[in-house]
Amino acid sequence: MAALSSRTALRGLILIRFLSNNIDRVKVAGMKSPQSWKRQNASHAASTRSSMQTIGAMIGGLTAFIASCRVPTPIPPAGGDLLYILQPEPFSAAQLASPSFEWLVLEPSRDGRRSGDIPTSEIAEIRAGAGCRKTVLAYLSIGEAENYRDYWNAAWVDAAGTPIPGVAPSWLGPENPDFPGNYKVRYWDPAWQALLWGDAAAGSTRPLDRILSQGFDGVYLDIIDAYDFWSADAGERTREQARRDMIALVDAIATYARVTRGDGDFLVFPQNGSDIIRNDAYELDAQTDRYFAAISGIGQEDLFYDELSPQPTDESAFVLEQLREYESRGKAVLVTDYVIDRANPASAGNNERARDFHARCRAEGFIPYAAYSDRALDVVVTLNASVNEVAQPSSECGTPN
Repeated sequence: MAALSSRTALRGLILIRFLSNNIDRVKVAGMKSPQSWKRQNASHAASTRSSMQTIGAMIGGLTAFIASCRVPTPIPPAGGDLLYILQPEPFSAAQLASPSFEWLVLEPSRDGRRSGDIPTSEIAEIRAGAGCRKTVLAYLSIGEAENYRDYWNAAWVDAAGTPIPGVAPSWLGPENPDFPGNYKVRYWDPAWQALLWGDAAAGSTRPLDRILSQGFDGVYLDIIDAYDFWSADAGERTREQARRDMIALVDAIATYARVTRGDGDFLVFPQNGSDIIRNDAYELDAQTDRYFAAISGIGQEDLFYDELSPQPTDESAFVLEQLREYESRGKAVLVTDYVIDRANPASAGNNERARDFHARCRAEGFIPYAAYSDRALDVVVTLNASVNEVAQPSSECGTPN
């Protein structure tokens, strides 16, 4: 915070200097007596136009100056091990602090609502860890609404779970058939975004504000690939429109956290949707740069395996190409593959998948987590090198096995 305050003070001094150097250029014709106004002539009108042009030029310069004052994107720590927990109800802070994972993606509430928010003191305890300081990211879905959150109104949908026209908000889309109770949202709608952030007051139910107040190191944004749904599946937007809207949303979240709320070190990790960095011509463009300026890294699921089956080679290769671009830009890459059969965790198949997954991630410089194939993310999955052929987490902090 001290560094951020210093940067802010420096920008303020520069702004004052900018105004001081230019204010004498402004000759506002309106600052005259009523008698002077009655005697205005063409020359006076021309002078007024010139003055207004000067003001316009100054405003343009000031706008460019403000844009240049963007808080630098925080650089995430390198290396380590990943743990991903979306069902924190059974865990105490000590239990989450104990494993030697340097990265933790965590659902910030034990019941999905403000009433169940994990206290700031517990987040601090978890971060301190047991010999391994953790970077703790809060899970937040921005591309789907969840019916167990504070913002949800059960009256929006009928008994079958279908949004009711004229009752449901215009941003609410269809239910996700793979995850009942989760609904697609028109994420570009200001009314949806206003439910996510914008109220820093104590007791706020807006999830991003609560996450910031809880003291998380950053946020882990899910359903980034909603831009594919609204373009390829729903057909309501072109891919480029949907892409720009999602990038704008991620950028707005980063700016709100780092500038409006003053947490200049706040990390932003989108999950999946890695090819959002490419336009329709498969090029990197200005939108790419905007996205990379907003984010600190990326989370990726199902990179090498689709649960217990290997991903098709071409699909893995396509995603790998995107992730290498993120890595080349200094972004951390967190990867979760659901390769462990929960019914028989010590099986030879589990061992081979986990070993292969870890080895391939480490070869790329990625940070892996081998999870149970049921995707519940409700337990800490640890692997013993003497039994599973790979250790999860590694035996030493920051040292991949």
